[in-house]
Amino acid sequence: MLQHPLYPNGNIYLSGGMQHAKDLGAGWRKTCSEHLRAMRFFPLDIAELDIAYTEAHGQLYRFLSDDELLQRKSNIRKHFIDTDINLIRNDSDAIIILYDESVRRGAGTTSEVHEAFMQDIPVFLLNTFPDLNEVPGWMQAETTRIFQNWNELYYYFDALPPGILKRDIYGNRRSGMHYLCSLCGRVEEKHKTHYVSRVSPLYCKSCVELVKTTHETHYDRYQYFMEYLATEVRQEMSAADKSKRGNK
Repeated sequence: MLQHPLYPNGNIYLSGGMQHAKDLGAGWRKTCSEHLRAMRFFPLDIAELDIAYTEAHGQLYRFLSDDELLQRKSNIRKHFIDTDINLIRNDSDAIIILYDESVRRGAGTTSEVHEAFMQDIPVFLLNTFPDLNEVPGWMQAETTRIFQNWNELYYYFDALPPGILKRDIYGNRRSGMHYLCSLCGRVEEKHKTHYVSRVSPLYCKSCVELVKTTHETHYDRYQYFMEYLATEVRQEMSAADKSKRGNK
C-alpha cells in the first residue's frame, strides 16, 4: 500500500460522481483534500489523478463514437474500472463518498462502495439530500457511518484516534486499545489485551447485540431461497417424470 510519511493517519479515497458532475467533481474533492491533509490523512483524489492522466496521455473514451462501442468498453474496463477498484482495494484505508444526483446518474461510485464493503474498508457517506431514504437501502447498509453535512464529517475524522483507520499487523483497525466498529463507526476501547487475529467484521458491544438480533430473530434469507428453489426443482422434475411416463 502507498504510504505518505507526512500523512500517517491513512489514505482516504474520495468517491463520487465524475461523468455527470461539474468539473468531474473536482471542486468538492479539492476542498475535502485540504481538510483531510490538515488532519494528517492522505487524500486519493481520483478527479485530480484523472486530469493529470488525461494531460499526460490523452482522452480514453470521450471522443470515441457509438460505432466504437467495443473499444470504449475495453478502455473503460482497463483504465477506469480496474484502476479505480485497485486504488480502493490496494491503496485505501477508507473511502469518503459524496452522495448526490451525479452519483445516481452513474454507476462507478456504487461499484466503488460495494468493493470497499466487500474488502472491509470503512465507507463514510455524506448525504446531500434532506431525506436519508434518498440513499438506497443497500448503499446505506454498506456504509460505516453516514453524515448530513461536511462539518459533521470533519469533526468525526478529527476526533478519531491517530491511525485507527489503518490495519494493524493482525488486520484490524486499531489505535492503541481502541477499535473501529464497522457497522456504526464508533470507536470502542478493548480492555486487558488487543485482538491477535483478524476480526472481520468487527463490532462494538452495542452493535454485537443488533447483529445477534438480525441472525437469531429472522430465518436466514439465502437458506430459504435455496430451500425454495430446491423444492421447485423437485416439483418440476416430478411433473416432467410423470409427463414422460404418461406419454409412453
